[in-house]
Amino acid sequence: MSVIQIRDHNEMIEIHFSEVRKYHGSAALMALAVGFRVLQVAFAELYRDGIPDRKDIFILSGHGGPGFRDVYEFVTRAVTRQAYKVDTNYPRGQYDPYRSQSYSFVISNQEGAAVEVTLKEDFLPPIFYEYLKKGREGSMTESEHEANKLLKEKCCKRALELPLHELLYIRRLQ
Repeated sequence: MSVIQIRDHNEMIEIHFSEVRKYHGSAALMALAVGFRVLQVAFAELYRDGIPDRKDIFILSGHGGPGFRDVYEFVTRAVTRQAYKVDTNYPRGQYDPYRSQSYSFVISNQEGAAVEVTLKEDFLPPIFYEYLKKGREGSMTESEHEANKLLKEKCCKRALELPLHELLYIRRLQ
């Protein structure tokens, strides 16, 4: 299901993945979809059947990329509220062989409850990290650029379709 419910000033808002995608664009589709699913599972773990309030959510992101940042901002306004922190050295979810970058996220609330959500290590194929490296270096060929775009779209679709337990590790911290 590609919807998240959240409260903002006592109003319940339903946010669909398609809205987040319009906000972000298509630069980091995999991250956008994974981040969306991270919030879904974190909210279910922290609030069970309840609906969280935006002002109560804090996010520690192990990944500094724009896809994760944009989905977390769109849904929770954590960046604007200064309730968003990036720590690329976060020890779990360090799958990129070329740089420190974690695919682990800690979602917490004002009551002190916290859940760590980590992307499963086999979700992204090794070529994904190769493309990231080449993109940073500016050495990606036109055909690699096109293949990377298709891979990100495929990963986005897969992240939205997989059962959460096949996509993410969920660990209650508090």
